[in-house]
Amino acid sequence: MTENTPYSGTRSDILDTGQWHLAVDISRHGFGAWLLPDESLGMHPRVIIRTAWAPSDAGLLTKIEDAVYDNPTVLDDYSADIIIESDRQLWLPASLYPTDEDCADAYVSVYGGDILDVMVNDLDSEKCAFMLTPGLKSFMQRSFPGARIWSQQALLKDNSQQPHDSFKCLLDIRQSAFDLILLCHGELLSTSTHLWKTETDIAYVLLNIMQTYEAPTPDTEIVFSGVRKVRQSLGKTLQPYFKSISQKNYDLAGKEIPSAVYLAINRKKRYAHHTR
Repeated sequence: MTENTPYSGTRSDILDTGQWHLAVDISRHGFGAWLLPDESLGMHPRVIIRTAWAPSDAGLLTKIEDAVYDNPTVLDDYSADIIIESDRQLWLPASLYPTDEDCADAYVSVYGGDILDVMVNDLDSEKCAFMLTPGLKSFMQRSFPGARIWSQQALLKDNSQQPHDSFKCLLDIRQSAFDLILLCHGELLSTSTHLWKTETDIAYVLLNIMQTYEAPTPDTEIVFSGVRKVRQSLGKTLQPYFKSISQKNYDLAGKEIPSAVYLAINRKKRYAHHTR
């Protein structure tokens, strides 16, 4: 699937890169890029590309490079947020792993690979180390100098920093995978990424993790985001068993976009917690 939005007239309306912001989403399943205009322009966001491919680690970097080079607009000098959707993430306490190098060493000891490929997001008390495919970090740094590079889990966790009374579970559903983040009184208990084929798969993992961490369903708040049809159906099924279930609609100009992309481009906090 590829979706491109052609520009009307000339490209002059987007050549002022200071008035547009670039958001890029990269995963084993595909590549997406959007341009977000400054509010003063009174213009709509632009879809540069949304393309999907069969998930495979083989040749993944080449697919990503081709998606970028085939759409040179993304290489213009925009401020940018790059979201890397990875299922290989490692969360570490910042008190024990104070530097990115410490985090990269720990990541490689668990998953293998080269420490130069590991990216790190700093969320104050925790750090999230992640990678997607060898060579991607250096390609991002060359192609998007100065861009903020995010793990999708880090953005979900960062968006729920405020303390709350009891247990809270963030569950973000994508087309074939979902992220689950469990917190207690604002403290991180568990993060994980899982594949799914049916809604039952998602419900099983959710309930199993809650049981593991002794999170009582009557006192747990569930926050769903991601694929609308699936999360809404799952929410109705689970509603009788939980304290509250809320649905987050992350749209851009009326179209669904990945939750992490929405959170990145609407993030109003300081830009201190990011990886270059």
